Amino acid sequence: MVALPFDGSGFPPPPPAAPPRPEGLPPVHALVIPPRPPLPAGAGTPASAGATARLDIDLAALGLSGIPVFDADAPRPPAPLWRRISTWVGVYSVALALIAFWPVPVDSGAGGFLRWVTAHIPMLTYSRIEFGSNILLFVPFGLGLALLLPKLRYLVLPAALLVSLTIESGQAVFLAQRTPSLYDILANVSGAALGLIVLVVFEVLKGHHRRLAEASG
Repeated sequence: MVALPFDGSGFPPPPPAAPPRPEGLPPVHALVIPPRPPLPAGAGTPASAGATARLDIDLAALGLSGIPVFDADAPRPPAPLWRRISTWVGVYSVALALIAFWPVPVDSGAGGFLRWVTAHIPMLTYSRIEFGSNILLFVPFGLGLALLLPKLRYLVLPAALLVSLTIESGQAVFLAQRTPSLYDILANVSGAALGLIVLVVFEVLKGHHRRLAEASG
């Protein structure tokens, strides 16, 4: 490849002029390109308006002011964390209501399995299994409510107590085959407290890991 001669100003000389057009051919008309269409009303922000003005200035400096430029749609941001958490809390609430107000005990179909467990593991009596199940049932309650209301976490245990009292009262009044118990309330509140503790411990460990990473970096 042969390098073009420089004129001393640091830039190559302009290309040679085009040869004259032969006679008898139709004239050539300049191609007119419409300007870039304006953005929709209300869609721009001060930052985007400034970026659009700078883009127009750059295009004019390059002699390309007549070329249309279409603004691409901004990528859709992910769903807010609050919306995702509220969705899971809503699903859990429906499941909890079905379990709490089912007309018959939800473990009525697992009687044979529970008898086998209590026969082979004497420590796991039916009352202990039921108590542990109620604890596990309310762990997502404490975890989800603490995530949903990070500034009102002190309301997690009172809310668990209120929900438990509502469940046991509803079972006592409306469901003849369900047996309300104070132990169920204690287990439910303990499960909510366990979920809250798990979240707090996770956040503490996450913050400690982040501080270590910043110190090492």
